[in-house]
Amino acid sequence: MKSIIKGRWAIFAIWLVATIVLTVIQPDINAILRQQGQEGTNSDSPSVIAGDILGKMNTTEGTDNLIVFYNENKLSDEEMLQIGDAVESIRDSSSELGVTEMIDPFGMPDAKSSLISEDGTTLMVSYKLDKQGREIDDIKELFEKKLEPVPVEHYLSGEDFINNDYLKASQAGVEKSAALTVIFILIVLVIAFRSIVTPFISLVLVAFSYLVSMGIAAQLIDKAGFPITSLTQMLLVLILFGIGTDYNILLFNRFKEELAHGHSVDDSIINTYKTAGKTIAYSILTVFIAFLALVFSESPIYKSGVVVVIGVTILLIEILTLTPFMMKVLGKKIFWPSKNVEGHKENKFWEKTSSFGTKHPILITIVILVIILPMIILHEEKLNFDTVGELGDAYPSSKAINLVADHFGKGQAMPATVVIESNEALDNNDSLAVIDNITERLNDLEGVKMVSSVTQPQGKQIADFYVDSQMGTVTEGISQTQDGVDQIYNGLTEAQEGLESADFSQVNQMVDGTAKLQDGLTALTDGLEQIQAGIDDGTNNPQTIFNGLAAVEKNLSNMSGGIALLAESYGKMQDGYTEMGTHYQDATNALVGVKGAIAQMKSMIDSLGNSYVDSDSDENFLALKQAIDGLSTSLAQITPESIDVLNKNYNSVTAGFATANENLASMKDGLSQMAGGLKKLKDGLGQASSGIETVVANMNTVNAGLSEMKAGQQQLVAGLNGFGEFGERLTDVNNGLEGISNGLEQTNGYLTQLNTNKTFFIPEEALTNEEFKKSLDAFMSEDRKITKMTIVLKDDPYSDEALATINTINDTLFAGLKGSVLSDAKSGTVGTSATTNDMNEVLSGDLSRTTVIVIIGVLLVLFLVIRSFWTPVFITASLIGAYYTAMFIINFIFLDLLGYDGISSFVPFFSFIIIVALGVDYSIFLMMRFKEYPDLSPKEAIVLASKHTGGVIISAVIILGGTFATLMPAGIILLTELAIAVITGLTVLCFILLPLFVPALMALPDALASYVSKRKDNS
Repeated sequence: MKSIIKGRWAIFAIWLVATIVLTVIQPDINAILRQQGQEGTNSDSPSVIAGDILGKMNTTEGTDNLIVFYNENKLSDEEMLQIGDAVESIRDSSSELGVTEMIDPFGMPDAKSSLISEDGTTLMVSYKLDKQGREIDDIKELFEKKLEPVPVEHYLSGEDFINNDYLKASQAGVEKSAALTVIFILIVLVIAFRSIVTPFISLVLVAFSYLVSMGIAAQLIDKAGFPITSLTQMLLVLILFGIGTDYNILLFNRFKEELAHGHSVDDSIINTYKTAGKTIAYSILTVFIAFLALVFSESPIYKSGVVVVIGVTILLIEILTLTPFMMKVLGKKIFWPSKNVEGHKENKFWEKTSSFGTKHPILITIVILVIILPMIILHEEKLNFDTVGELGDAYPSSKAINLVADHFGKGQAMPATVVIESNEALDNNDSLAVIDNITERLNDLEGVKMVSSVTQPQGKQIADFYVDSQMGTVTEGISQTQDGVDQIYNGLTEAQEGLESADFSQVNQMVDGTAKLQDGLTALTDGLEQIQAGIDDGTNNPQTIFNGLAAVEKNLSNMSGGIALLAESYGKMQDGYTEMGTHYQDATNALVGVKGAIAQMKSMIDSLGNSYVDSDSDENFLALKQAIDGLSTSLAQITPESIDVLNKNYNSVTAGFATANENLASMKDGLSQMAGGLKKLKDGLGQASSGIETVVANMNTVNAGLSEMKAGQQQLVAGLNGFGEFGERLTDVNNGLEGISNGLEQTNGYLTQLNTNKTFFIPEEALTNEEFKKSLDAFMSEDRKITKMTIVLKDDPYSDEALATINTINDTLFAGLKGSVLSDAKSGTVGTSATTNDMNEVLSGDLSRTTVIVIIGVLLVLFLVIRSFWTPVFITASLIGAYYTAMFIINFIFLDLLGYDGISSFVPFFSFIIIVALGVDYSIFLMMRFKEYPDLSPKEAIVLASKHTGGVIISAVIILGGTFATLMPAGIILLTELAIAVITGLTVLCFILLPLFVPALMALPDALASYVSKRKDNS
């Protein structure tokens, strides 16, 4: 200390330069905070992971924000037009404003119902805002210029604007609190020291430590990514000015006391730091350990409290260097105009209270435990994360959200988003079926109002994507197919009957008869030629010739009758063949149609099997599939090629009939000529030779016709044999068609039962449909590997009910993916409720973990200071008791009396740190004085220490409590709750636990031993 006093001016110069430089080059941490915001969760939180996935999906830059238009009397048509014009103007200026995406009821009529309230008073426009490094206030000005023509109330809200307003409120609170703190400290110190100089010196010294600390912290925040929140600067102001002033009170009082003992200024400084200085070093060590424990927090918000470690370290350096400088330079003048240099007056309240505690330790311990233990046991930690609720209607962004909550439901303005990321593309039936199943599961949850997904973009099912709806179309088609099959069956039956009625049994006999006729005709021709030869060579036997001619004439008559009969048979055969041809053509066309229908049915059955989960074990379905497959196999031979063969046979037969008919006509003409020639021959043998010659020539023509007719008859036989086989095949087909009809009837009955089956099945053509592509683009990433679902909650997104719903959503999501084709997919939920739920988990875990670390740290310091076991334990117990008492009181005030949903999320944590870390200072003040009386009994020493330090501790508590009280005018619920908690805890500690409970606990072992001894003596 002598070296410090000696080099005081150099030390002062260093402080002055460091303060000026760090202040001048200090970056604007409020601007940094506005740009990067504050995170309440760590990178491993489910909502953060889900947010990262969503970030990969959203190619559009920017954060979600709102414009809210409101008219309590309902928006008129004219106002709607003006709003529409303003929205169009914003869209036209999107590049200037940084609007990357916009959803409004004018550009997207389909979204009208979700953007205009049912009562017509409120209209929302949702958009993404890319700040592009600009301040929100500057962006707000640009928007207001575009909205200026709109005559109704309008507010800019959303993530960016709410955060900006909250930071403004916090900054205003810091500035107001700092000003009130300075004023309050000045007043208290003037009263305590009866001096004008002392308060200013104290504030100046603390200001040096604050400016240097803030300068260092700002550089770390800007350059090293040190965590920052809206509480960072405020915590530093409160802690440094609060405990800094407390330490100064202790130092100046001890310095004043040393001067009163007649010591020189240098000796007084040295003695002060030997006693009070050591006390302050131990006190700062506890604060250091408590806030350093925040390093182990998962929440960046809590980690930001580590800035206090920087602050108290600088404060300790300031106390050890700059404060001695002021003491040396000013000496007794530091207390001007007071001429009283006596130490702090003895405190009667602490003396009497501690004396009472040591005299009645058992009673005091029981009474205080009876009061405090129920508070600890019944304590319920209900946290509230509602930033908007803390702002109330004082800011435009929060008022807008409150309007949306009133007219749409708060869940509409702050929906949750489920994301699923797969390694494979999701735009296929199997993946979409899983997504739709999860959509339905989420929709059935009690706290969920609506779920929109790729399969349900409007928040409701698309009927054509489900088997029950598709089965209606299928069963109708099958009914029509069955009717067609029945008609084909009837037609083929008629064709078959027509084929059966045509008699082709004598065709072969006809061929044989024609052959015999040809043989006879050949013989006749030979005879005639011989006759002609006989006549020509002079043989003159008229009677023989006449008889021969008569025989020929008789044969010709018989032949003419045979040909007439043959022609008649041919006519009947041709009529039957023509009728058969008509039915045959109908049958072939019908069979081709049946084959096509069966192919379609087979495809439908296969698709149904793929979408129907139990198809492999359903006997009815398997039987139906087997029947369809069998029919398909049976009709496999009915091909265009086989029909072409039948057509060729039919044409051949047709050609045979035509040839036969022509030859019969020729034969008929030839026989007529023969008859005429023979008549002439009979009339005159003179002319016989020429007549016979004519007959022979015609006979040869007839003979050639018979040869051709025979060949045609043989083709007819071959063709008719083909139709015989065709008739047999028609029988098989008809039997098959009858089976198909019965099968279709059974199929329809079976499929009708599936009309209640809500199984998802998207047809292939729907996947490429332009309308569905819009849904894919809206709810899936470009590579189709990520999809999202938008969930509107029924409850306030910050409420316990909403947080419970988020947990249920995550559980449902996990269960829906497990065992499916997407079982390996990553998933999560993001949004206000999801983030709040994760923050709740993280902050609760941080509080439990940090509580243990801080308690252990405090115990270690107390063991080091007091060098005993039970007293540190008693003091730590009193600190914990003070914290739970404070929590009980603020729960009673804000939850029971004022009806709040919960205590602001940061209050329990920082209340514990402040009450324990700063409260232990007063315990150390007390116990360091206690150690100055080693020759006295513990009971006497604690009473004496209480008498001498009680005034200092009360002054310190008033200073620190008053410092936190300056938070209340800021108008932020979080700061009000924190102030009341700290003031309550310090008050209970200062006026009950330290002066009464701790002395009672210190005297308790002796009292219990005495009580047990008396009991033994009495027994």
